[in-house]
Amino acid sequence: MGLITYLQDAIYWNLIYESRYQLIVSGLWITLLLTFASFFFGTLFGMLFCMAKGSKNRVLRGLCNIFTGLLVKLPPLMLLMIFAYLILAGTGLSSVVIAIITFTLKCSAHLAEMFRSAVDSVEKGEIEAARTLGYSKWQAFFRVVFPQAVHQVMPLYKTQFVLTMQDTSVVSLLAIQDMTRAVTIITSRTMDPIIALVITSVIYLLLGFAANRMLGAADRNRHFKNTELM
Repeated sequence: MGLITYLQDAIYWNLIYESRYQLIVSGLWITLLLTFASFFFGTLFGMLFCMAKGSKNRVLRGLCNIFTGLLVKLPPLMLLMIFAYLILAGTGLSSVVIAIITFTLKCSAHLAEMFRSAVDSVEKGEIEAARTLGYSKWQAFFRVVFPQAVHQVMPLYKTQFVLTMQDTSVVSLLAIQDMTRAVTIITSRTMDPIIALVITSVIYLLLGFAANRMLGAADRNRHFKNTELM
């Protein structure tokens, strides 16, 4: 009975009183916005960085390797501080936009490494065979290299989504109310972090699980369509 009473009181004071559950709901929205925006743009920039890494221009290739290397090695919190207080300071951009820019570049650097490794894993003999069949350079890439590279990179791509979502948990530094900050606010008022922490942890786990399932289903559907075309 004591445990049931504690849970009832904890749920009331952490969620129901003063509608504190709304803090978690609004924090969830911010977390989703930061994650999906950063991952979407990170994928686009990751492709561009991947192309630059494979460029025949040594200067472009070298600069890209240095830039992405720095982004990969710097912790997300430190990177957020550099962009917020140095690079983008005084630009008038909102904290959310600064966070999206930061996590986009962080995500793109990781994805560029993954994409480049996946592309390089395709045997050059297959590309040469496609060219001898009359395929142009771009046709050979999209019909031979790209499908195999996507299949190779998908497990890491799904993991990167979860890592990007985890990175966004440091945005409380900029006073952005994501789910992590919502837990901090609720805990500061109740002095009992258990319920809020459990609920937020479960939400993070469910988001990661759902994202992995959706990306996995998309990959299987793409593979099935490619098999039908063959």
